[in-house]
Amino acid sequence: MHPILFRFGSFTIYTYGLFMAAAFVAAIFYLSYLIKKSKEKIISQNDLYSLFIYMMIFGIMGARLLFVLINLNEFILYPLDILKVWQGGLVYYGGFIAIIIYLYIYAKRKNVILLNLSDFFAPALALGHAIGRIGCFFAGCCYGKESNLPWAVVFTNEYSLAVIGKSLHPTQLYEAFINFLLFVFLHFYSKKEHKLGMSFAIYIMSYAVLRFAIEFFRDDYRGMQYFGFSISQIISVFLFMIGIFVICRKK
Repeated sequence: MHPILFRFGSFTIYTYGLFMAAAFVAAIFYLSYLIKKSKEKIISQNDLYSLFIYMMIFGIMGARLLFVLINLNEFILYPLDILKVWQGGLVYYGGFIAIIIYLYIYAKRKNVILLNLSDFFAPALALGHAIGRIGCFFAGCCYGKESNLPWAVVFTNEYSLAVIGKSLHPTQLYEAFINFLLFVFLHFYSKKEHKLGMSFAIYIMSYAVLRFAIEFFRDDYRGMQYFGFSISQIISVFLFMIGIFVICRKK
């Protein structure tokens, strides 16, 4: 598609980086809106901004770390490429796990219930992820296998990370669309009275199913296979089980 949005001499604005920034901005605006509308203040506006900055840093670092580990042979040869985050190369699960770890530490320090925070952030995670996947589509990363379906896409840009000149599953758009639907559902579900942790459980279970299925259509390097499944699929199974555990425990 269009991995490079603008280029002014040696200064380049990558579409992927722009959409990543847009994902974080959309998420923080949405969370700020929730705080203003909510009667029960889980965190203050000021705490939200500082917390979100750390979540953003940990999320990007975690997502990049898992991508580097999956593609370690490549980065051993070109170690400086590890820093080129704006060109693509983030694994969502790495960022998600890093964010959950940081939220756990934050909850312990502030004496806040972790599941309260998790429920609060769940819709925003789906929203930000949906926007971020559009950035993936423009960059060509996370591309799909060859397909003859009417909605298959052909990448032609020489800077694209996807295979050029072949009809491929738009796996990035699959994820973007379903994540957005998940955001809409969680937004309205969160307004209803529900047991603690349910929004978070629904989020991780829904995304785990989505990601497990999408992996079968991905054609970018998926890392080592274990029992025929990718690392992301194995993480999906564990997250689905955690979601079931949270639901069963609350019942």
